[in-house]
Amino acid sequence: MARSISVFAPGREAKHLVPYTPPGPPPLGQKHQTLTLYTITPIPEESLEDLREELFLQLVQYDITGRIYLAKDGINLHLCTPVEHLKDLQSSLQRLVLDRFGQGPDGAIWNFSCEEPGERVFRKLKVAVKKQLVADGRLGAWNVQDSNPPQYLEPKEFHARLDEVGGKTLLIDMRNHFENEVGRFTDSVKMDCITFKENMDLLDELLKGRDKSEEVMMVCTGGIRCSISGRYLSQKGFKDVKMLKGGITSYGRWIQSNPEIKSHFLGKNFTFDGRRGERITSDVLSTCHQCHTPHDDITNCANIRCHLLFIQCPSCRQKWHNTCGPECHEAVERGSGPALSKPYDYHAQVRPGRLLQETAKAA
Repeated sequence: MARSISVFAPGREAKHLVPYTPPGPPPLGQKHQTLTLYTITPIPEESLEDLREELFLQLVQYDITGRIYLAKDGINLHLCTPVEHLKDLQSSLQRLVLDRFGQGPDGAIWNFSCEEPGERVFRKLKVAVKKQLVADGRLGAWNVQDSNPPQYLEPKEFHARLDEVGGKTLLIDMRNHFENEVGRFTDSVKMDCITFKENMDLLDELLKGRDKSEEVMMVCTGGIRCSISGRYLSQKGFKDVKMLKGGITSYGRWIQSNPEIKSHFLGKNFTFDGRRGERITSDVLSTCHQCHTPHDDITNCANIRCHLLFIQCPSCRQKWHNTCGPECHEAVERGSGPALSKPYDYHAQVRPGRLLQETAKAA
């Protein structure tokens, strides 16, 4: 069924509607490539809405799905494309964004999934204009364009540096708690946060009083959070900030292509798409939130009013019918109960907490 989305037409002040039908089931056997791209480069604010429309209208013709975020500081995207349209996607982004607005001193960071092309991992395409590429809670307090980028280390260089320092340097994981629960670098400092703003607040606390000439190393999923926070530290006077170029995704690909090397990252790399993660090593670092057996598959509760993000093993998935516990099980199976009218709460959605404790009692 076609749905209308709001876009800004070039040269017009008012919104107009463009019919959009998300792609239906792909042809049998069609493979999809998941990839990310970001670049920190100035884009005039008056160009953002026109660019938003151009990108959307260009990419929907190729059945591309995913998310594109535009801001005056650049572009950050996570997309899934039919393999046969990969070159169309790359050339479109090159022409509409990189050739027009440049790549900035960080360059354009392309990243491809650790996994082989497979199923589509997004339902639709979303292109949005944001106030910041990544919301850090410091809008107006500092300018990402007025800061120096961190030192980018390729996966091989980053690995060698970790071998060299042997856990004696500060290695900060800038991801959220549910990401580092299923996979992480050994000896990394893990942030117990659910938003990048909280991560940045903790970063300030962690580095308070630290000698600014000492080395700081940073990791995240694909690099964008480290690029932003690394520039933030540079502006605060830190002299030796290193980050993993392309993030854990690029490190995972390097490890997979060099199986003789012992990985410093263990477990799964959480992904913000339908896969909810890609395996880097066979290590399982977490347990099912319901029965506490070793497991690391992250899912969402089938009750859409809950949508809790949690770890669930196959046995509990079968027992609770893809829900997080008794209340949501009743809501899904019987269409009744208090869980049908839950108010939306993102903070509760990503922290299983009390609800799963109750599930354990009922098991």
